[in-house]
Amino acid sequence: MVKGLGHGFEKALALVKFLEVAEEFSGSGLRVAFIDSGCSKHFPLKDCINLTETSKIDTEGHGAYVHAVLASMLPDAEFILVKVPDPLSDNQLITALNEAVKQSPHVINLSITSETPSDASDPASVYVNHVSKKSLVAVAAGNGGPKMMSIGPPAVAENALTVGAVDLRGRLWKRSSRGPTLDGRWKPDVVAPTGYKPPTDAKTEVWGTSFAAPIAAAIAAPFVKKIGETSAVARILQIAASPVNISQPTTPALTGLRKASLIRKLSTTWPRIFDPRNLAGMGLVDASKTLQIFKTLTKPFSPL
Repeated sequence: MVKGLGHGFEKALALVKFLEVAEEFSGSGLRVAFIDSGCSKHFPLKDCINLTETSKIDTEGHGAYVHAVLASMLPDAEFILVKVPDPLSDNQLITALNEAVKQSPHVINLSITSETPSDASDPASVYVNHVSKKSLVAVAAGNGGPKMMSIGPPAVAENALTVGAVDLRGRLWKRSSRGPTLDGRWKPDVVAPTGYKPPTDAKTEVWGTSFAAPIAAAIAAPFVKKIGETSAVARILQIAASPVNISQPTTPALTGLRKASLIRKLSTTWPRIFDPRNLAGMGLVDASKTLQIFKTLTKPFSPL
């Protein structure tokens, strides 16, 4: 049963078909870690690894909302906070990820990223790929859209579940960061809703991929526990995702270019840059269809 539905949050959960299958997502037996600015005082917390000298309670209106989303969707799960400073250096982020994975969580939510293009060879992305072997890492894509190639470390990590955002009408949020990565991979992987009032006493809507990521993380968590293979869960979420209606940007005329080879290169590259998978990944996460696919895949095969 989903707890603490607020204005707009119920609509966000309905959009990802979570309310249809909420009884399957109690969170019992799940461990969920989140690396953020703090926790909510309104929701349970099993443990806190505090990498700052301040209280674990969030005062920035960020970590508390992420915590509220996760705890509302998975009310019986155990939640572990790794509180980090702002700004956050690469080595501090790596330390936070290391502390988080020590707790053996099924999912780590990381609503922290950058918007500098990368090929994922940077330290933070490399470490996310390492941690992803044990825990699914859901990373917010960033808020650098509509600029292309605005997804940076560690959201560019190949094994991260990189989450972009749509509004409550299911339309791509204009500021959701876009791919491709610097080495030409499509990102984000999926999108989830933003622009809702979180399930707390918040009086205003929250916008950003930071608040889309925990919705996807909460949907993924039970399947990580059941399957045990993070990459398989990420793939199932992508296969189950629903299409997102996207207005493609107009391709500008290639004028003023005299070198024929450069014109050919741009003409070849442009369709890939504006491939819809660089805008909304494989689409909007769909909890109901994800569960349906999981049950189909785990159903015993009858002999031929």
